Amino acid sequence: MYNTHHLTALRDWAHTLGLGMRAQPYGLQTDAIESAALLDIPEGESLGFKNLDDYRCLAGGRDMAGHTVLSCESGAYTGSAYSTTWEKFLRTMGGAYAAGVNQTVVHGFSYATLPGVKWPGYAAFTPYNGTVGYGESWGPRHPTWRHVGDVSGYLSRVHHAMQRGTSRIDVAVFRQTGYTATGIGASWFTSTGVPLGWTHQFVSGPLLDLPSAKVRGGRLAPDGPAYRALFVEGDFFSGSAVTLTLADARHLLRLTRAGLPIVLLGDWTTVTTPGVADDSRLQQVRSLVAELLAQPRVRQVTDKTAVGNALADLGLVPDVSYAVPSTLLTMHRFDEGVDWFYLVNGKHAETVKPPVAAIDHAVTVRRTRSGAVPYLLDPWTGEARPLALYAQDGDLFTFRVALQPSESTVVAFAPPGRFHGRPGRTHAVATDADDVRFEDGRLVLRARAAGTYTTALSRGGSAGTVVEEVPAPRELTSWTLDAEDWRPGADPDRTTVVRHRVALDALAPWNALPDLTDTAGIGLYRTTVELEESWSGGFGAVLELGEVTDTFRVSVNGRPAPVTSHINPVVDLGGLLRRGTNTIEVEVATPLINRLRVSDPSVYGGAASQRTGLVGPVRLVPYGEAVVGRD
Repeated sequence: MYNTHHLTALRDWAHTLGLGMRAQPYGLQTDAIESAALLDIPEGESLGFKNLDDYRCLAGGRDMAGHTVLSCESGAYTGSAYSTTWEKFLRTMGGAYAAGVNQTVVHGFSYATLPGVKWPGYAAFTPYNGTVGYGESWGPRHPTWRHVGDVSGYLSRVHHAMQRGTSRIDVAVFRQTGYTATGIGASWFTSTGVPLGWTHQFVSGPLLDLPSAKVRGGRLAPDGPAYRALFVEGDFFSGSAVTLTLADARHLLRLTRAGLPIVLLGDWTTVTTPGVADDSRLQQVRSLVAELLAQPRVRQVTDKTAVGNALADLGLVPDVSYAVPSTLLTMHRFDEGVDWFYLVNGKHAETVKPPVAAIDHAVTVRRTRSGAVPYLLDPWTGEARPLALYAQDGDLFTFRVALQPSESTVVAFAPPGRFHGRPGRTHAVATDADDVRFEDGRLVLRARAAGTYTTALSRGGSAGTVVEEVPAPRELTSWTLDAEDWRPGADPDRTTVVRHRVALDALAPWNALPDLTDTAGIGLYRTTVELEESWSGGFGAVLELGEVTDTFRVSVNGRPAPVTSHINPVVDLGGLLRRGTNTIEVEVATPLINRLRVSDPSVYGGAASQRTGLVGPVRLVPYGEAVVGRD
């Protein structure tokens, strides 16, 4: 009734108007996986979804139906109105993109004001029952709106990469009952497979009736999402009963006869059928399952710890793999000869403990088309540069990935010259320097200390490269802060700005500074750095900002520095520095909660005072560069 008389009816009516239909197809006891396949754009939500598998259910329906977009109502948090940071938003959404989300919907304010509304204006979800409501109704009333173009630029680049072509997923997990927003994942894959690099989505019976549900080259839906195996276990929503409908049993046998590997978890010799008892139907299902278990591409295991061994016995490996379990999450899409890999250091759910730690390890990726070379795409700046440090074995590429918690990057395998920057004929296989990159086709290494560095080369042999001098890092402690203190104006939707100038011998959060204890707004931090005469070439530096809340921009000597990750605030100052006096400015925008705690205490007075501003420690860390030459 829901799918036919509600979703399909509304979708078809929208199509008569030249429109598509986007909806959140869950919350009822219906097959949300099938519903997602019916919609032009299915949508999940970061507030209501419990973990990444909830998104993977909708993604399975989207991909099997041949659609592109999985949307997400994003960034709502209970009791966080006007204290939500974009950093928190990005940490929430980082993993969702690895689970198939590729459109981010955020709430804006619907009206500026209404009768009885207080500063900073009307918001639909706060106050809520007289207290702090849901964050956030984004707009110019937020100081961080000055920098929102940097965040939306990042999101647009992630969307661009993750809407290219079609998904490439390792395993389809079969669900007898297609509920979502449940937090229930897949045995072995969610807890063990994902940390090893495996990717999965969920499919339900109706999806196997779709035209895409065919097998070619051992892959289900070969034109996308091109699953390499099907995993079937008991029905979690029926007491984990080992159960199949007659139609689904027929589908499984048809698929494996066409060459699809299938792994079944449980004792499938005792399979039952759902619904009203029917001995004839039960016997047919058991006969089909017995035939299924006899197929050469089918493995049955009764212990979930044996699922990995069953996959290996079938000769299956993930498209992305790590030598040790990792919190790295990935999403793979393929389009016109280009593999797009989104990588994020994330977690299965917001409540998972312990917190995710930084990672720095090798990752092995399988490219789809021979001749493609790896490019590193920075979703914050839009820079695309050829990867210069990797090992290659046929279509397998191994390279280092170092990411802070929730930090992300995009790696694309494309024909040489597809993106800006052309790789040289020789790349680095290994180095003891901090980094190696291509610049104008030449290999250039970076090092934070003077010394002789050895780089193994893809053409054979190695090169020794001397970095003669690198200035010492320095901590920047003395700053002048010009702060815009945002306060209620004459009307609820108007803001008054009071300006403060504070001299800082040491950085501290605004709520620890006497003049700024209960303030919120935008602060401009300024300091100067004297660089020695030797700073005439061959040097660069990164600026490590440390703790900073919330959004920020950096400039050096009046020139803007590149936009950088709000998750890992380290800015490459490149050629912006010069010998002599350099002026460094950091503009920081804060949430409004610290001002609202005192301007509207009846609602926000109970909220915790928030650490905001540039807290640091801020360090300028020089590096030396030198062209890699052969011994």
